[in-house]
Amino acid sequence: MAEERTDGMQAHWEQFADDDPMWYIATWNRDWTVEDFFASGKAMVDRMMAWAEPLLPGRDRMLEIGCGLGRTSVHFADRFARVDAIDISEKMIRQARSLNTRDNLRFAPASGRDLSEFEDSVFDMVYSFMVFQHIPDAAVIETYLSEVCRILKPGGVATLQFDTRPQNPLVELYKRLPDPLLPRNHRRFIRRYRRRPEWVRVAFERHGLTVRDEAGAGTEEHFILAQKPAV
Repeated sequence: MAEERTDGMQAHWEQFADDDPMWYIATWNRDWTVEDFFASGKAMVDRMMAWAEPLLPGRDRMLEIGCGLGRTSVHFADRFARVDAIDISEKMIRQARSLNTRDNLRFAPASGRDLSEFEDSVFDMVYSFMVFQHIPDAAVIETYLSEVCRILKPGGVATLQFDTRPQNPLVELYKRLPDPLLPRNHRRFIRRYRRRPEWVRVAFERHGLTVRDEAGAGTEEHFILAQKPAV
């Protein structure tokens, strides 16, 4: 079942890459230019780095999970010697490669289920925004958290976003409508799934990541700053 959902999610994002990738990644603007789209990622990177930098063990290598076209990846590449950026959509990755040609920025397709392509203890930082909110299976999220801990260096940090708004019965009814009646970005395999803040915190700790700080608990942009133990 998890594999079916991952395949369904991938199919949607492949279609989004054909239709209007910049809008599906950043839906607050219908009229992105390429320049404005990429410039919009800098503020997020500045925010994440200001938050994480005091804990970082180094700036050798970082990973972005769910990079899309590389809107933020390109700015992380200003901060780290090497950036790996992965996405479930191969079409997004191909476009990202054509739009970003920095030598220290590597784009690659991902399975959407784990991070098995990476070795243990290689990243100083892992970042993700607007990815885990689209994963319906809690077990898949837990697998990712375990994998994030595995690939981080001792003392490495993760800044990951979740949607932890309270459950809304009307939203749950809305989700039961047939897909053809819903906007494409609200359909099965791509809609948002809300988690309780307490569940998210416990999941991090359960998989070896110490929660150092958080911002936006109970909102659609709940960020967790977590760290792998240094020993």
